[in-house]
Amino acid sequence: MKIGHTGITWGIPGDVEEAYRDTAELGYQGFETFAFIILELNESRPGGYRGLVDSFGIPTAAAYCYKEWINPETAAADQESARREADGLRALPGGETLVLQGGPRPAVGYTPDQFRRLADALNQIGEYCHQNGLAVGLHPHTGTAIETREDIDTIMGLVDASLIGFAPDTGQIAKGGSDILEVMRTYRDRIVHVHLKDWNGSYERDGDGKEIDRSGYVNYEPIGNGTLPMPEIFAILAENGGFDGWINVELDGTARAPRPAREAARMSRQYLESLLGSDAA
Repeated sequence: MKIGHTGITWGIPGDVEEAYRDTAELGYQGFETFAFIILELNESRPGGYRGLVDSFGIPTAAAYCYKEWINPETAAADQESARREADGLRALPGGETLVLQGGPRPAVGYTPDQFRRLADALNQIGEYCHQNGLAVGLHPHTGTAIETREDIDTIMGLVDASLIGFAPDTGQIAKGGSDILEVMRTYRDRIVHVHLKDWNGSYERDGDGKEIDRSGYVNYEPIGNGTLPMPEIFAILAENGGFDGWINVELDGTARAPRPAREAARMSRQYLESLLGSDAA
């Protein structure tokens, strides 16, 4: 396994250069950002995004891609945008996996027809990535079409398993009401990428329906400071010869975060070293 960190702890998009530098200096092996950021920095930064990879010496192995996918008015543009984002990642040394999120969640979730159309859309970008040497991982996320266990099972049963792998976010899946260990055991053989996120167990909403954030990180926590069974999660990943993909620590930074982003990433790193020993490096 390879342990990296995503950039959202520093903001969305935040200071990507600071995030990359901190991640590398703390001893993480790789970095992950939003796929559109790669394209934007290619246009706006001297040396492009590739300059960050070269400067800090660790790869951007994965990039996060989110679209609406099934809106007839934007579906073609979503596919074209996703292909450009895939190309941006593929051009980087060490680029491996495009992580896909579903579109916004209707109040009652997707209908069977919407799930079928989503699967078709995901298969399209999956085929493009497969032809161009990238893996694709489907990422469940609260507030999206793929939030609950039923959502996960439905879409994973519809997509082409040869094109679309599974990219669980441990915190998002738990917050969405699923047993994270059971989900990971069920789809262990299809996991291509992991967002390792801890959660404090809270998902309360106020009178306006807005989530009440008790941690300053949308109720997530540095790894080892929440409720999720991290040793058991790693035990599942170690099965069947061991997971050899990327496990990227993630923590949702907000203006209410109780500590600097670098310190939160350091805390996660310290816990992982205590749990994994030399494997964390």
